[in-house]
Amino acid sequence: MVIGEPQWGECPSAWFMCRRCPAALRDGQSNNCSDSEEDNWKVTYPGNVMQFLCLIYHNYPQDPLWQSSDFLQALAAILFPPEIPKRRSNSSWNDSVALTAAKGQSRAENPTNPTIHPARKQISDFLKLLLIEILLCNPPQKQLHPLDFLLEASPENTTNQQKRSFQSEILLSAMGVFHIVSEGCCTISSNGTRESQQSSESIPSLANISYLTQKLVEKLYSGMFTADPKEIILFITEQIMVVIENSFSQKEVLLSVLYSSLNRVILYCLSKPQQSLSECLGLLSILNFLQEQWDIIFATYNSNMSFIICFMHCLFHIHARSYPEGFGLEPKPRVSPYHQVFLSPHEDMREPGEESLPSLSDVQNGILKTVLGLWHQLMQQRRQVLEDTFKMDLSVKPGESEVKIENVTPLWEETTLKSWQHYLASEKKMLASKPNTVQQSKTSSWSGSLSSAMKLIPGRQAKETECKTEDFVSCMEEYRRRGQELYASLYKDHVQRQKCGYSKAASEWAKMKNQLFNELGLWRQKLGTVPCSQWSLDWREGPVRMRKRIRRKISGESLKNVNQAKNNETSPTNAENQDELMPDEDEDRDDVEDCNQLTFFPALHESLHSEDFLELCRERKVILQELVDKEKVSRKHSVVIVQGHVVSEGVLLFGQQHFYICENFTLSSVGDVYCTKHCLSNISDQFIFNMCSKDRPSDHYTCNRYPYSDIKEIQLMRFLLQEIALEIFFRNGYSKFLVFHNSDRIKAFKSFCSLQPGLKGKGIPEESLNIRKSIGSEKIMLQKWQKREISNFEYLMYLNTMAGRTYNDYMQYPVFPWILADYTSETLNFTNPKTFRDLSKPMGAQTKERKLKFIKRYKEVEKSEGDLSVQCHYCTHYSSAIIVASYLVRMKPFTQTFCSLQGGSFDVADRMFHSVKNTWESASSENMSDVRELIPEFFYLPEFLTNCNDVEFGCMQDGTILGDVLLPPWAEGDPQKFISLHRQALESDFVSCNLHHWIDLIFGYKQHGPAAVEAVNTFHPYFYGDKMDLHKVTDPLIKSTILGFVSNFGQIPKQLFTKPHPARNAQGKPSGKEVSLSTGPTGCPPPFFCTLQNLKPSLVTVKDMYIFPLGSESPKGAIGHIVPTEKYVLAVEKNKVLIPHLWSKTFSWGFDDFTCCLGNYGSDKTLTTFESTADWGKCLCAVCPSPTLVITSGDSAVVCIWELSMFKDKVKGLHLKQALYGHTKSVTCLAASMTYSLLVSGSCDQTCILWDLDHLMFVTQLPIHRASISAVAISDSTGDIVSCAGTHLYLWNINGQALASINTACGSQGDIQCCYLTEGMDWESSNIIITGSWDGIVRIWKTENVRTSGPGAGPESHTMESPDHKGKKWEKNLALCRELDINIALTGKSSKNNPAITALAISRNQSKLLVGDERGRIYCWSRDG
Repeated sequence: MVIGEPQWGECPSAWFMCRRCPAALRDGQSNNCSDSEEDNWKVTYPGNVMQFLCLIYHNYPQDPLWQSSDFLQALAAILFPPEIPKRRSNSSWNDSVALTAAKGQSRAENPTNPTIHPARKQISDFLKLLLIEILLCNPPQKQLHPLDFLLEASPENTTNQQKRSFQSEILLSAMGVFHIVSEGCCTISSNGTRESQQSSESIPSLANISYLTQKLVEKLYSGMFTADPKEIILFITEQIMVVIENSFSQKEVLLSVLYSSLNRVILYCLSKPQQSLSECLGLLSILNFLQEQWDIIFATYNSNMSFIICFMHCLFHIHARSYPEGFGLEPKPRVSPYHQVFLSPHEDMREPGEESLPSLSDVQNGILKTVLGLWHQLMQQRRQVLEDTFKMDLSVKPGESEVKIENVTPLWEETTLKSWQHYLASEKKMLASKPNTVQQSKTSSWSGSLSSAMKLIPGRQAKETECKTEDFVSCMEEYRRRGQELYASLYKDHVQRQKCGYSKAASEWAKMKNQLFNELGLWRQKLGTVPCSQWSLDWREGPVRMRKRIRRKISGESLKNVNQAKNNETSPTNAENQDELMPDEDEDRDDVEDCNQLTFFPALHESLHSEDFLELCRERKVILQELVDKEKVSRKHSVVIVQGHVVSEGVLLFGQQHFYICENFTLSSVGDVYCTKHCLSNISDQFIFNMCSKDRPSDHYTCNRYPYSDIKEIQLMRFLLQEIALEIFFRNGYSKFLVFHNSDRIKAFKSFCSLQPGLKGKGIPEESLNIRKSIGSEKIMLQKWQKREISNFEYLMYLNTMAGRTYNDYMQYPVFPWILADYTSETLNFTNPKTFRDLSKPMGAQTKERKLKFIKRYKEVEKSEGDLSVQCHYCTHYSSAIIVASYLVRMKPFTQTFCSLQGGSFDVADRMFHSVKNTWESASSENMSDVRELIPEFFYLPEFLTNCNDVEFGCMQDGTILGDVLLPPWAEGDPQKFISLHRQALESDFVSCNLHHWIDLIFGYKQHGPAAVEAVNTFHPYFYGDKMDLHKVTDPLIKSTILGFVSNFGQIPKQLFTKPHPARNAQGKPSGKEVSLSTGPTGCPPPFFCTLQNLKPSLVTVKDMYIFPLGSESPKGAIGHIVPTEKYVLAVEKNKVLIPHLWSKTFSWGFDDFTCCLGNYGSDKTLTTFESTADWGKCLCAVCPSPTLVITSGDSAVVCIWELSMFKDKVKGLHLKQALYGHTKSVTCLAASMTYSLLVSGSCDQTCILWDLDHLMFVTQLPIHRASISAVAISDSTGDIVSCAGTHLYLWNINGQALASINTACGSQGDIQCCYLTEGMDWESSNIIITGSWDGIVRIWKTENVRTSGPGAGPESHTMESPDHKGKKWEKNLALCRELDINIALTGKSSKNNPAITALAISRNQSKLLVGDERGRIYCWSRDG
């Protein structure tokens, strides 16, 4: 039924008349009659109308007309207060019910008063009757409560004070209704007399009780309830007692609402100002009431810990009188002098009859005494709960039985302060979300007061309105405050933007200083002043998840001491001006602008009011600097960031095109982003909370931005045996490990999937990473491994990834097997089974004696304990954080990790990893608590075996200084040879045929269960994530013990196979030295370098290029770039390069105006000309490693990194990302690898420089070559680098360490023009290098291992600083395999006029070698010709 429609359908006219009655009453009041009869009628007519309404109501009490908005608001408008009451006395329950009946009676008896309605008494009684009916009935479900119509009713031209007075009267009357009902008085007749009636109809609905309490608190906080707040506390307390004493169906829910409202009112009252006598008396009254009603207010139903903490905060402030002006939402403002002149007298001035009131000091002493009593009661009841919840002692003297308020620890005071700040933020946000709160009332007050002031202008009629001085002054004061707040907000906005600009400028200045003062900078440091180099493992993963890159860092590097490291002659003037772009921290600390919120930062919070209290949280500017323009953050999650052993709290922000990971930040209770220094932690798990930031300074605040398009894959992961983590893999090889709580992991994963359509919907798909599949193949990894299409290393890394093993969590580090058992022989024999460990047995069963001991231990546990759940063979694990750190302790950051896990220092030298042989013996036979396996670095990273950072580990008992790892005799003291042979052993036939047994133990059916018992492969139950359901562990002590056990000793990988793992096929790969060089993939011809003596040339058909017979010249000129595809061979002339991955666009340079162009392949038409490149001089070389990245360089000696923006095959622009400085002469050649994010540049200054394409910064410089650099190349499979200078050929590893060099020819005719590295198996010890020379001959080189006469005899070893240059007894040598001469192949005769070789390429199946020369010809060398 629509509200307002009549129920009496027989007489709609009567219904219409009733609806018009309030209007008739209002219109009758406005008629001004002169004679006495009409004046008499004016008095009697409204009473007759009201009698008529009461009669209709008595007959039709359920009609919706009585609760319609129009009817109620019309009646309320008549009752609206006619004037602003100056002072209100505290009303009692019974007085408030009558809606100021006494006042109404007196005014009604005085009809000469023009402002009093004659029927005010009758209307008041009738409205009181309707109010009782409203509160006793169930409220409408989907409509506004009828009481809202009454509260928000206001005639035109009413002041805000009138509205407050009216709403306060309505709310007091509503409370009186409930008070009467609770005493048994339930109804009031139409004539105003009470009728006692006990029935269910007289009981107010629970919804009305809940609604009224919440409405009371809302009006109190918005300033619309002007009566004593104690009235609300009394009312809510009475309702709580009624609910507790009676049985209701939703008793718990109602009590929760009532206590929540009661808590808010109490905190509001306690935080009010306490300056004047009346304010102090009101506070003392509240405190006494809390003490009297303690058992009700602080009953067990009121278990809100946040309220208790905020209540403690209020007691602290009241006891210390630190904020007499108040510390709530609206502290008492300082009254300006002109305000004091116009307003009412000071409140402390006592009026007649008030002499008996106590003095202000007596009241304050009473407040102090009551606060101490309340504190004593609180500590008696809640001390233990508080200390257990927050894991902190309350008193600075823990031994005391009683905690005094002045002895509370500062940490507790800080905790209560932060809780109070959160309370204020939530209340302000709640106020801002209400459309009819004080914000609107203030606006109407200002406009009303201003209009009243405007009516005082001379010339206006005085009868229009009466001047209200208080209104005018209050209005002007509010406008002044509003303007001041607006100015302050704008000023803070300006200052914060300025500070962010300073920070960005300082960051750019730091990069510039790094370029100026590094080893290649303009003001590079002298040799004696260069700090020691420190080598650190890069987190970037290359092919097959191998981390090969080693970064060289300068220890003790600081922005403020780089100049002083150069020389100590800094003048005072320079010292003052040094780093002037860096903001002054002291000045920043004392500045005015270090106040509240980021006012122009709507992405991180919903309202400007939610952060007013965070005056010191300037750390969030690091987030602001990362946010892109007009960014909108749609979702926020509190996370824990795990990197190695360092665990820190953070926030994950989802933007429109990017997401942000903010470290050492957290989310508040209202969803705003704060730093961890200014906000309580959001981590609910106590164990994880204790892990956070213990190994990282708390002031390490970072924010990183990532485009969604950079995500390659997301894995659902475990952390501490719980399925609560995500690992995000990026296309550049880096990854992030995030731990979620509060079941946010699935929400975050779905958000990533919705924002990045390329991600799959499943958590762990079968082929989710590139390492798990070959290009163009849809076979699963198991089949490919069986058919020997992938290596053993790749398959093991795949299984580790699938089982949840990750580099980011040292507790779940990838695990690899011990392969060899022979660490004493001079040479390794891969055909002898005794060379290898028994892969079918775990490390604890490698010897018969040790196996029997572990079996005996297992049986003894069964006999003594009788509990099968604790039976196990091993109480330690084969992989843990300390095992990983001990293996890699010689390399950063694992040096610091090992010290942290050992309590801050290194272990005893004899117990540290110092010998491969001793470690094997300890893990396989000698030590009953050592069953460790290996890590992946043992098969690809030689640098971790040397003490490259010269760390002092101490001396062993025999006096030996602990330095490099002692290697087996067959490694001849060379880490590179050890890694090479160890990897060959992993890929050998014996391991290939037996590796499936080890997979059964670690990832398969022998992991647990009867098969594990039979295989002597059971571990402590705490190691198994599948067996331990931590959600069912309720005892916090037991849970903490389990998690501590796991974090210290590791955890079992996820079980991947429940049946025996199939063996690898024995066919497909003959054993022997040339195992990988003799055959190609199944069904493909062998690589061309396996049949070098049978290679024959043939003409190549190049798509969209002119084809000429051999011997003729092409008008296109010299070949510059060749790209073989599946169907075609693409090629372009010199000074052009093809853009991947479609290869349909070309980038060209070398024009007279120094510009560069973009065009279509096969067409000479230019699509776009880039004039921005002309600013950097003539371009001599360029490379395009990705569709959006172009790198150019030339005569300027500056390497320019450009971003190519394209949209729907249309070019948007070429923008400079970074200019890299280092060379001193023209740059002649470039090579880039996106796989390793590495760029190599060669120059006429005879140097090659390695650059990082991720961070766009200098990595290292290769030693000086013997001539200008003419060609460079990088292998995408191994990361090895080739550089050519004149006739000299150099080979380097990915970290710039020299491997081999040779002079390829005699005379200038043999100068190398181009080079190429074949993409062989990454574990091969030999490299195939192809060079093309000026004499037209293609030379094919192969690396061989040869012995040296002494250490450091490698090429250029005297000039190259290397982390593994010690103790070298062998080196790589480049051997010439064959020379390819096109004239000899075709005519049988050599020619001195052969065209120079300008480009080289290899077909995708490596069966053909493509050669381009300066005459524009391309020919192919293959076995079939």
